[in-house]
Amino acid sequence: MNRLSILLPTGLSAALLLLAACGKPPAAPEEIRAVRTVLVTVGRTDAANTYAGEVRPRYESNLGFRVAGKIETRLVNVGEQVRKGQALMRLDPQDLALNESASRATVTAQEAQFAVEKADFERFSKLADTGFVSRAELDRQKTRFEAAKAQLESVRAQARVSGNQTGYAELRADADGTITSLEGEAGQVVAAGQTVVRLARSGAMEIAANAPEQLIQRLKVGQPVEVLLWSANGKPIKGRIRELAQSADAATRTYALRVSVENPPAAMQLGMTASVRIVDDSLPALIHLPLTAYVESGGAQGVWVFDEATGAVNFRPLTLVGFERNEALIAEGLKPGERVVTAGAALLRAGQKVKLLVEPPAAG
Repeated sequence: MNRLSILLPTGLSAALLLLAACGKPPAAPEEIRAVRTVLVTVGRTDAANTYAGEVRPRYESNLGFRVAGKIETRLVNVGEQVRKGQALMRLDPQDLALNESASRATVTAQEAQFAVEKADFERFSKLADTGFVSRAELDRQKTRFEAAKAQLESVRAQARVSGNQTGYAELRADADGTITSLEGEAGQVVAAGQTVVRLARSGAMEIAANAPEQLIQRLKVGQPVEVLLWSANGKPIKGRIRELAQSADAATRTYALRVSVENPPAAMQLGMTASVRIVDDSLPALIHLPLTAYVESGGAQGVWVFDEATGAVNFRPLTLVGFERNEALIAEGLKPGERVVTAGAALLRAGQKVKLLVEPPAAG
């Protein structure tokens, strides 16, 4: 046996081992992607009939001093709870006190003048009885006496007014409530009747909103509506239209309306933003899905539908009919009860196995 015959089997074995090492490796297991889904439900579309509003008190007072003057002290702050009769602001009382003193001095002077006229009239009356004074002179003295009496009553009344004005230097709450606005500060000179404090009376709260002209024919006092507080994650609260303006605002061309709230939640506070939804049974029922569920795949737009039997997803082309807040509106192509991917949809492919992250609440 020569050297070549010995090397051939050895070389052949090495080649076979090399070919075996370069063969195709076993396939890696398919990735199972975690996704978040939502159940398909049908809801009513009424975004066009929802209007922004504000939580306001049903009764609100614009308070001002009954006399002019310079504000000396502010005793309350915005948002503070006050009781009826509580002092809110004070004016500088110096000028009012001087006016009261002047009125009292005028009364004293007029009382002296009245006493003189009274004594003269009594004296003239006695002289007239003896014939020393004519009847005409007595009548003139009587007129002066009656004028002095009337003048005394006038200055006394003016003195009482001046005394009241001194008391008006202190502005007091006319009811229990909450301070919603302050429009006067210490050092400011205000006129009589000028609003310096706004007081929301304790009690019923309501929503102030505005409705457009095209809707006004379908609204009436007492009509049920839904109120959605922005701070309450859009949970509807039952309400009714309590007041509806009969003329449009000159600037906005909208009609003001007030909505009373039935059993307002404790979280409802003055000044909060709210929405008033006009319930309309004629509006179509559409499927509401989060905007993140609507994606593009293979040049078409639609959603990924989860098949619970196979644990895989399949793409279903759909056409949107509109939007409402952060939701896509779909008229057809899905059935209630189907599960649609809302998070992770952009990374999926047809037939891919997925696992659900959590069991989310139904969309509606």
